Amino acid sequence: MEGEEEMRGRGGKASARARSQSPPGGSGSAARVEVEGMGASAVPDDMLLEVFKRLSPMADIVRAAAAGVGLGLDHGALSVSPACGALLVDCRCRRLLLRELGAGSARELKLLVCDPLRKTSVSLPYRFVAGHKVACCALLPGAGAAFRVAVVLFGAAAHFDILVYSSAASAWEAATGALKKSMNPHQGPTVVIGDVVYKLQSEEDKYVMAVDATKMTLSAVPLPNTGMLLYAGNHWIGKTHDGRLCFFALREQLVLAKWVLESPGKWVEQPAVDLRALMNPATVGDLSRIKLSAKISDQLRGCKLVSFGGFCEGTGALFFVMADWVVSLDLATWRFERMWRNTDESRPLGDIFPVEMMVWPPVRRGDLGEKE
Repeated sequence: MEGEEEMRGRGGKASARARSQSPPGGSGSAARVEVEGMGASAVPDDMLLEVFKRLSPMADIVRAAAAGVGLGLDHGALSVSPACGALLVDCRCRRLLLRELGAGSARELKLLVCDPLRKTSVSLPYRFVAGHKVACCALLPGAGAAFRVAVVLFGAAAHFDILVYSSAASAWEAATGALKKSMNPHQGPTVVIGDVVYKLQSEEDKYVMAVDATKMTLSAVPLPNTGMLLYAGNHWIGKTHDGRLCFFALREQLVLAKWVLESPGKWVEQPAVDLRALMNPATVGDLSRIKLSAKISDQLRGCKLVSFGGFCEGTGALFFVMADWVVSLDLATWRFERMWRNTDESRPLGDIFPVEMMVWPPVRRGDLGEKE
C-alpha cells in the first residue's frame, strides 16, 4: 500500500483498531480495563456533581493509560466476565471501545461500546477473525446515541476486509479487496474526520491508513518529509479545529513540529514551537527543572524521556508522557498541565486515551437528556 493508492472493497450486509503488546490476533492500543465489582456507582450522583464543580475544565478528562491501568467501571455496566477482562482499543465522544479477552479471543472479535457516564454498554455481534490480523478498530460517533465501529482486517493472502457496524441497523456491513503486498499492522493512534478513520502506522512502512466507513475503501496517506528519524513515540496524528488531518513530530530538543494536510498529498508545515519555553513551574512543577529529551539514547546521559501519549479530538489537546508524568498541552492557549504520575514501575505508560466525560459546566444527569 504505497503513495495514495486506493483499494475499494466489495461486499454487502452481514447479519446481525518500545509499547505494550497487542492482544492475540490483534493490533490496537493495549490499555487493559479491569472490571471491578465496585466503581463509580458507589459514589452518589450529587456528590459527583460537587466534585465536578471543583475541577478545572481540562481535569474533566479521564486518562486511561496503557499496560494495565484499571478503570473503575461498574461490573453491571459491562457484559464481560471479570475472569476475562477487556482491552481498551479506542475512545471518542465520551464512549469507550473495548475488546473482550478470554478463551477464543484470537479467533473471534468481540467488541463492546461503553458509556462510562451513563454506565451502559452495547455488545456487538462477534466476528470470526481466525487467519487475519486486526489492523484497526475505531469508534465513529453519530447523531444522538447512534454510533458506528470500523474494523480493518489484513489476511495472509494479501487481502483486506473492512467491517462497519451500525448501531442504527444493528448489523455489520462487510467489504473486501486486494493489497499490493502483505501488510503487518502496528499499534498507532486513530483520528476520525467525517466518515474517514485515519490510523498512524509507524513501524517499517510509515504511512497513515485511511478507512472510509461509508465508501468502504482503504487507502494510504504518505507522511510529510520531516527531515528527521521517526520512531515509536516521537510522532503522532491529530486534527485541526476545522477538521483537517495534522501530523506532529517531536524533535530531540523538545521542539514540536506540525504539518497540516491541506489537500491530497500536500502537507503544509506550520511554525514550530519550543516546548521548553512553555513549561511553567506553576503548571508542570519540577518537570520544568528536569533534563528532558525526546531522544531515547539521551537516557544514558541522565535525561528523562518525553514521548507522545495521545490526542483529544474534543478539546484539541495533545498528551505527552514526561518522566512518568502524563502532561496535557492545550494547542489553543499553549498551556501545559501536569495531570497524573505513574508510580508503578512494573506497568510502564503507553498510549493515553483522553475521554471527555461530560459537558462543561457540569449539569445533573436528568438535564442531559439524549444530548451527547
